[in-house]
This record gives sequence, C-alpha cells and structure tokens, in this order.
Amino acid sequence: MSKKGKGKTKGQKPTVLILLIVILAATNIATFAYFTVFDTSVPLEDVPMSIADLMGDNSSLGKTVSVLGYYIYTAGYHLLVSNPASFFNNSLDSGNHLVIAGEVPESLQAHAGFQICVKGVLGLFNPDDGTGSIEFDSFFDVETEIGVPGRYVEELRDPGPLVLAYPDIFIMPFDPDEEKYAVLYSGGINEQKAYYRYWNDIIYMKFILNMNGYSDDNIYVIYKDGVPEDDANPVHYPATHDSLDTVFGILATEMGARDTLFFYTTNHGGSSGISVWNPLDSSGALTHTQVSDWLDSITCNNMIIVMEQCVSGKFISHISALNRVILTACKDDESSWPCDTEGTWDEFVYHFMCALISFSFHNPQLDVDADYDEDGKISMKEAFIYAAINDSRDETPWYNDYYLQHTIGYNVWQAAYACPGSYGESVFL
Repeated sequence: MSKKGKGKTKGQKPTVLILLIVILAATNIATFAYFTVFDTSVPLEDVPMSIADLMGDNSSLGKTVSVLGYYIYTAGYHLLVSNPASFFNNSLDSGNHLVIAGEVPESLQAHAGFQICVKGVLGLFNPDDGTGSIEFDSFFDVETEIGVPGRYVEELRDPGPLVLAYPDIFIMPFDPDEEKYAVLYSGGINEQKAYYRYWNDIIYMKFILNMNGYSDDNIYVIYKDGVPEDDANPVHYPATHDSLDTVFGILATEMGARDTLFFYTTNHGGSSGISVWNPLDSSGALTHTQVSDWLDSITCNNMIIVMEQCVSGKFISHISALNRVILTACKDDESSWPCDTEGTWDEFVYHFMCALISFSFHNPQLDVDADYDEDGKISMKEAFIYAAINDSRDETPWYNDYYLQHTIGYNVWQAAYACPGSYGESVFL
C-alpha cells in the first residue's frame, strides 16, 4: 500500500444538523397551519401532527391520526422519527419516534431518509417505556431527502469476501508465547434500538483480532439477547450484568501478567454508563464503577479499551490506570455517531479498525496509512490518531494512557504533539 495522503482529514464536521432542526420546526408549523387555518375542509384525522403533540398526554391513543416524521428502516423495524438527529446519536425516546406497525408496503423503503406523513391508528408499541406505534393505513411523501451527509441505510455487513479478495493484507505476525483475550460488548437496549451497525462493529473487530493472534477460544462476544445475527459469528452471552460478572470471573482466573486484554464496547451510552439488553436486565446501565471493578479484577500486561458509545469519554476518569490505553469516540458530554458516508458502522471505530489493517472496508481504493513512525506496525496511539483525524462526525475522540495525567482525556492534537513517548506508542493488538 502506498503512503501518500497520510493524516489528511475528510472535511469539516457537519453543521447542517443545527440548520435541519430549525427547518424541521418551521416546516411542521407551516404544514399544521395550512391544514388547520387555511383549509378547514380537511377532516381532523387528515391534519398532519407532530409525534410529540400526539404522544404528550396519550389522548389520541386508539384514534386515526396523520403523523409527520422522517422514515427510517432499521433492524427490521419501520420508524417514524421527528428529527433524524435523535436516531443518529442514539437518543430515541417516546416523544420523538413511533414504530410503524401493521401491513407496511415494501415500497415504503424507497422513502428511507425522507419526511413523510403516515396515517393510521395510534397505539402503544411498548407500554413499559411509552413508545408509540401507528398502524399503517396510508402515507404521502412530504419533501426531500434529510439534510445530513449520506443517507443512512441499515444493513448487515459480511467481512468474509475481503479475505478472498485481499489475502495479502490479512497476514500479520504475532507472538505465540503470550495469551490475548478480548471482550466485545453491545447491549442494544431492545430490538427496535439494536441497530445493525453495532453487530457490524463487533464482527469486523473480531475479524481483525483473529488476524492478530486472538483465538476464538479467548474472544467473548456479549451481544444483546445472546443470539447472533448470522450463522458465521457466535455470541457467547446476552448483554447483562450477570454476563459481565461471569466473563470477568473467567478472565480473572485465566489471565496472567504476560497477557493482553482488549475490551471493546459499542451501542448506546449515557451519563450513567453503557446500555444493557433491557428485556433481560432491568437493573440499569453498566456503571462507571462496575466497569472499573471488572477491569481491576484482571491481571495482565497490557489492557486496550476502545469505547464507541455516547458519553464514552466519561469513563476515562474512572478506569484509567497503569498499563492501560483508552480510546473513546467522544468526550464526557457528547453523543457519538454512525458513519456518515462509509456505511453501516459507527464512525470512530470504523476508522480505528481501518487503521489497524491499513485497509478501507467501504472503498478498497482509498489509501489508509496509520503507520506514522514507519516501523511496519500500528500502535494503539497511531490507530487513535488516524481514527480521530478521519472522524468527520460532530464528536471529539479522546485518548488516555498512564503516561499522561491519568484522569484526563486528550484530543487528537494533544495526544499527537503534546505527549511524545507515551505508553500507547508501544502497545499493539
């Protein structure tokens, strides 16, 4: 692979989402005014309403309504979302989306990413969290494509063909004398919010770990309800507190001072921690203290921690310690985002994975070169720098290793220029 284009960015972070929110509000107000003020001949059930207005006091439940929103097809569910940003940054709640239920025509998928108006009977999809549903009757397209870079289409990805097409880049040396272990985690909350990109994040990362000497016996996949999305990639445990207790109990017994642990988290997160699979575990998020306790129970030489979930940077002050390298997709008060143009992965970990193998999954013609010191290997610090530079979403990746002030996350420029010789420069998969 050539080494031209090293360290180039992909462009400015998108600001169009802010404008989109303003336009969205104005559009909904104008639409409602037209049907209610200027055209009094329209029956009330045909007047387009917002999701928040309809779900505010549940007074419209059981009635035929017309609802405005952006259509997104994800993980087998048809969603109507009041603002695309609430889907992209993992912040769906009962006031900003509905599940489109009933006999939904396949033709509707051609309108993915567009604002539509759906007519049907309003109901409750999930009484536990108040998520509403609308029984599909009819729809019409309201306007044009949503104003975010790259229409987001949910789909599962298969890494297998890459091995056959590019076998030369999937051969990497490793030291057989040391044991390498990995925990790959995604909670997903429930079926409706367990986006395909989380599964893609995990199976592509597993694929890369296998290339680097991590045996299948030492990789623990903890994923939503414990059921894999394909037949080629196993899931070992559902995403619950009990599962983490079990896995880290095993690792605490098996791992020793020469070993490496790679801990990788994706899916939803917030100020309280990392989401679990709620239908099986109602005890709340994996908290910062709990994750810290699990990691502290392990004896190993190196610990690599990569976190994609929203507010992931908040973990740094809780889990930073000697011999640990921590990479997070965002700061301690930010959302993280899916890929804008590359496909069905999450933005930061997508570029992190590409950096590790010097290969672009979505476009093999692109030059990927994170070997900044040209030693033929990609360190965790190099992978972070490449991923952060090429991350074009509205998020600030953070880096930490114990060479640095151990409770603080550093942005890419601080990590690259202010901290030469840091621990992560000598840590590899």
